[in-house]
Amino acid sequence: MAATVSFPCPDCQAPLERPLPDAAPTPCARCGKAIALHADALEAESGASSSASGGASGTAATSTLRVVACPACGEKLLYKQKDFRQAIGCLVVLVAAALAPFTYYASLGVAALIDLVLYRLSGEVVICYRIPCKAHVRGVAPGSKVGAFDLSIHDYYRMLARRAEQGLAGPDETTGPPLDAMSHHRH
Repeated sequence: MAATVSFPCPDCQAPLERPLPDAAPTPCARCGKAIALHADALEAESGASSSASGGASGTAATSTLRVVACPACGEKLLYKQKDFRQAIGCLVVLVAAALAPFTYYASLGVAALIDLVLYRLSGEVVICYRIPCKAHVRGVAPGSKVGAFDLSIHDYYRMLARRAEQGLAGPDETTGPPLDAMSHHRH
């Protein structure tokens, strides 16, 4: 699977998808704004940062790279989840529920097994917490600081987005979201 990042254009919100580790500015198809990806968002497993050109090994280096920051906005707080379309899972259950009276409800068990298989076969996606960004990185392994979704961090960024919409200043840049002692995002 090719490494890509999907994110909205910062100016017009048009959906964009860019290959990784390409950091060369590419114009948005709708508004024409040149958008460069953050080259330091990917890190080699050994810990060295990747170059904008992807190093000497080109696309073969993708398997050794890890996402440590958002390629679209540079944010370092990211989370990972299964890249599973919930609509497909719901559709399987809905069809099974419709067939349930005719199959003596065995279709619900079959639907659960189908959902389980689809879930296990799906890969992981790394997502940026920043509300305006919400970039999705596919085809690259998550870095060591990328963990499961944390509601307190999401709520922090949602509060920042609301304050920005209202024209209010957010908290000091050095404070950041609330991280407890168990957080995988702690330094």
